[in-house]
Amino acid sequence: MKKVLLLDIQSRPINICTWKRALILLLKGKAVPARILNNLENMIKVENILIPPVIKLTYELAVPLKELPFCRENILVRDECICQYCGKKFQPEDLTLDHVFPKSRLGPDIWENIVACCKECNQKKADRTPKEARMKLLRRPYRPKDYLKFELKKYPEDVTKNWQEFFEAS
Repeated sequence: MKKVLLLDIQSRPINICTWKRALILLLKGKAVPARILNNLENMIKVENILIPPVIKLTYELAVPLKELPFCRENILVRDECICQYCGKKFQPEDLTLDHVFPKSRLGPDIWENIVACCKECNQKKADRTPKEARMKLLRRPYRPKDYLKFELKKYPEDVTKNWQEFFEAS
């Protein structure tokens, strides 16, 4: 699915939307291309329609802060598909989620208690804390703060290359 970066009227990133949503905003006059592109290869081509990779709203909008959903996909993105005990990189389907403070001891399902973990390390740790299992975490689990910057990690570099300047400026 082709994605478009949506900017507010002050050129600050506020959302990542589908090309269909971007096209609707452009056609209704609610958004304009964020900049003039001399190079057409940067445009998103869908059938015979060219859509700019970054659009800017033409009106002021109050944007509520978005809370990043707590889910398996986001935990794996945060931990970059790296087992937080052995440090090896895996495919998402080869990883499990581990409760740092075990669920059997009422460890909560929160960002700060869940890490990506390979099956081997998960079995080794079992229902113990990392200290009890004599295993060390690569880094302490945390709740990501910036919704949009976190969302950027989900897209390949070729998608986000046209967006970087807007994130650096904000």
